[in-house]
Amino acid sequence: MRDVRTMILLGALLATTGLTVVLGVTDPAEPQFYPTRFLVWNLFLAWIPMVFAVGFVTVRRRGWLILLGVGWLAFLPNAPYLVTDLVHLGDGVDLWRHVLQYGFAAWTGIMLGVVSMLLVHRRVEHDHGRLAGWAVVTVSVALCAVGIVIGRFQRWNSWDLVTRPDAVVASTLEWVRSPFAEVASTGVAAAVAAFFGLAYATVWSMGSAGDFARRPSR
Repeated sequence: MRDVRTMILLGALLATTGLTVVLGVTDPAEPQFYPTRFLVWNLFLAWIPMVFAVGFVTVRRRGWLILLGVGWLAFLPNAPYLVTDLVHLGDGVDLWRHVLQYGFAAWTGIMLGVVSMLLVHRRVEHDHGRLAGWAVVTVSVALCAVGIVIGRFQRWNSWDLVTRPDAVVASTLEWVRSPFAEVASTGVAAAVAAFFGLAYATVWSMGSAGDFARRPSR
């Protein structure tokens, strides 16, 4: 049963990814360019933490765990970041097409982030206890807010952490020193991170809801 649910979950995530692409390539106005091109790229980036998370729960060597965990955390903000792409919505005859396309992309990004975090959470909790597991979740959600500021407002991406780490760190530290100097960016980042955290709490708690539903009534 667990394998069947895993396949359904993977199929659903692939389906919403595919629907996002299909809505773009069938768009009569400049197909495959705007907004499809950057949405496909952002969806690709959102899948990367899932790949790292799957590796994280399957390997046993501590050295690989550290590398995969760092990679997962570095790319995790790309998942909730897709919510911020809604800023590109505009008026026009194809508004509803784009609403659906951006909606599918945002949903897929959030779910990819939630599922990957659930995998990492369970592995850390299994190895180090419940407190460590929830500490990882809390820190990860907070760092997603920082990542959204870096990506949406400072226009860096996860690859820049490898190619230009000094510049990314410098601009991030500048924001950390005075986060309220840019109220809009800080507010958006905090709101998206809160949404991501609440989405995770909702999905995580569904396991308990399922156990409650299976209890026989008296």
